[in-house]
Amino acid sequence: PPAGGPSPAPPAAPLAGRLHARNRHAAGYDIERLARSFPSLREHVIPASGPRARATIDFARPGAVGALNAALIAVDYGIRGFALPDGRLCPAVPGRADYLHVIADLLAADNGGGVPRGPAVRGLDIGVGASCIYPLLGHAEYGWSFVAG
Repeated sequence: PPAGGPSPAPPAAPLAGRLHARNRHAAGYDIERLARSFPSLREHVIPASGPRARATIDFARPGAVGALNAALIAVDYGIRGFALPDGRLCPAVPGRADYLHVIADLLAADNGGGVPRGPAVRGLDIGVGASCIYPLLGHAEYGWSFVAG
């Protein structure tokens, strides 16, 4: 790097090994599967370029990242009609799901080791934001109910 300049960013690491064991994306993304089920992702897919390569997207393009996360929400969590207002930040679904899995582990520690499921588990999301991501994923993953503001 130039003297006094920033160091180049390291290449993106795969998700595998960095996410919670129950995270649906712990093994990475199957972009081709998601694109087959979520047409608006198709225009952002960069095809695999070798026998061991996997299709990807350009993570530097907000439209591609938004389409990927919308596909994850729709295809992997069954949440239909998810859309963010223009100009709003797009939540990274795997990381948000990880946070909920850690909360589930904490609740399990006080529940005989079993993750409590169902609407009797109530979460409070202060500052829910435009995406309402924690309540959506918490309900889809564990059936939890939420109050959000």
